Amino acid sequence: MRPESKISSERDFFEIDRSVLIGQVKSLRLTIRGALTEIAMVADENVFDKRLSAKLKRKARALNRMAQRLDALSKVLARAKLPKPKQ
Repeated sequence: MRPESKISSERDFFEIDRSVLIGQVKSLRLTIRGALTEIAMVADENVFDKRLSAKLKRKARALNRMAQRLDALSKVLARAKLPKPKQ
């Protein structure tokens, strides 16, 4: 295999892996955001006792922080570059 061909295939694999990871992170982030919205609404409606409602609110905030970290990870993945080959 010619060196240029090897580099090209490495770049292709990198781009495939990066795209898959970005898609997975996006899917996870959307799922978490949907869940935290539901949890927060139930907590705000005080369907359960105060103690459980407070716990649900804390968990919704924790899920929101996780979604924010996933947003940041998506941005890092989008900017990621193929490492330079070792010589």
